[in-house]
Amino acid sequence: MIEVKNIHKSFGDTKVLKGVNLVVKEGQTVALIGSSGSGKSTLLRCINLLEMPDEGTVSIGDFAFDAKGINRKIRQETRRRTAMVFQGFYLFENKTALGNVTEALLVVQKKPKPEAIEIGLACLKKVGMLDKKDHYPTALSGGQKQRVAIARAFALSPKIILFDEPTSALDPELVQEVLNVIKKAAEEKVTMLIVTHEMNFARDVADKIAFMDDGRILETADSKDFFLSPKHEQTKQFLALYGMPTTFRRRFSMI
Repeated sequence: MIEVKNIHKSFGDTKVLKGVNLVVKEGQTVALIGSSGSGKSTLLRCINLLEMPDEGTVSIGDFAFDAKGINRKIRQETRRRTAMVFQGFYLFENKTALGNVTEALLVVQKKPKPEAIEIGLACLKKVGMLDKKDHYPTALSGGQKQRVAIARAFALSPKIILFDEPTSALDPELVQEVLNVIKKAAEEKVTMLIVTHEMNFARDVADKIAFMDDGRILETADSKDFFLSPKHEQTKQFLALYGMPTTFRRRFSMI
């Protein structure tokens, strides 16, 4: 289980996170939604310590850290237990798809090369990219690059995978191939926290929805309950912006 308690983060005088609390159970997929600038990506980056939170605690399984006592050892342990998939792929251009997936296994986890390759091939197969294992990123589409990035995350066997708007940099026709990979992972009970603006995807795939606004999580609920009967006025307004008022909820209630 992953638990975030009272996380605060400021950049200069700007308060971005204002006491965020969130629980992601083992095997659960949680979609984190909200308007741009609400703090969603910053929260992910604070969980895996790409950004240092100013206050609060994070528990990942039997490991926990307090924002006031972060050091190098804690950062390393946190990143062993988490993996992040970014908007922009961040693949090594000088390495093949397989090389990108095995890099952290070899360098960080110090696995023997044959074992790293075996894991890498299995993960590329899982995301439908085995036939592209020897291709470099320049020869891959955006959707294919993102699938390699997801395979890289799978390979690390983390406690949780954090997705930061994984389809936002893709052309519309490539979005679905990435969402299908994530959906399959959800069906296999991979623990995931996903920042997304894909409302239909969030509805269909997530076990729980967390709605974030102005640095706080205002509402959390099971996916069906969230879309059928949002409680907070800000939540209702947000869903209306995405064209999901009464007609959407009526359709959803028949599923």
